[in-house]
Amino acid sequence: MDKGQSQTKRKTAQKESTEEASSSSFISPKLTGQGDDAYDVFLSFRGSDTRKEFTDHLYNRLVNTGIFVFKDDKSIPIGEDFSSQILGAISRSKISIPIISKNYATSKWCLRELIHMMDCKNSGSHIVLPIFYKVKPSDVRHLKGNFGDAFHSSQKDFDEKDVQEGRRALTKVSGLQGWVSEKINNGNEGELVEEVVKKVMSILQQDFQLDVTKHLVGIGDHVSKIRNWVDTPANTARMIGIYGMGGIGKTTLAKSIYNQLLDEFVDHSFLANIRETAQCNGIPYLQNQLIEETSNRMSNSEC
Repeated sequence: MDKGQSQTKRKTAQKESTEEASSSSFISPKLTGQGDDAYDVFLSFRGSDTRKEFTDHLYNRLVNTGIFVFKDDKSIPIGEDFSSQILGAISRSKISIPIISKNYATSKWCLRELIHMMDCKNSGSHIVLPIFYKVKPSDVRHLKGNFGDAFHSSQKDFDEKDVQEGRRALTKVSGLQGWVSEKINNGNEGELVEEVVKKVMSILQQDFQLDVTKHLVGIGDHVSKIRNWVDTPANTARMIGIYGMGGIGKTTLAKSIYNQLLDEFVDHSFLANIRETAQCNGIPYLQNQLIEETSNRMSNSEC
């Protein structure tokens, strides 16, 4: 399955109409250029602070993991309107990651991106995962320290609406669960990148979870037993068989195990009704389906 097909299929339910964006975003974004493309992650950052270092490392790590990312210098076609592309991309992203650095709030566009992210979060299923890069969340909330000084010094270049809406967005984002770079292993940026990627992957994997009836009676012990087998260290591939008479819940148990293991694998596939499918279409059909589903399920791109 190619990138466009897998991404469109997976995120159709998450797309938001930009016509519903709050007026506090200043510009009503129009979906141009990218058409029906949707993104896993939108990266927002102050280029002069982090573009060539931390943001570049994070971007490349996300892309190499197979995550579809929007990054302004990689994703906007030449000649396209910047404002509509940026705000439209946020609306079409599942996750936004604002990298809030010392000079983040000195950029009118960074503030407008943040305002739109918080609007999308409040009005739908959009997820905002902030990174406080060498700044304290409390300084962002109260506009103090070097972050506050930078913001106040740039206010003369902003409209009053920019300032007021920006302040509210900064207050809201400072209260979200995210990462404070200096608290991750004494500022180890490589470890921070890995933590962010792991969290993003965990969120995106939920889109692939299979439907299983909640509060099933008696399944917990069976799931725990199989998980113990799965978690036992081994040097070779593991195969676990679930057998029993028809109708006792073998498929439901397999789905429950599959959902629990998703976060631990980049590629995965669940092939149901093997016997019936093989009889109708042959074994090669199932083999091809397995290959397609485990090859670049989440393809590359950037923010």
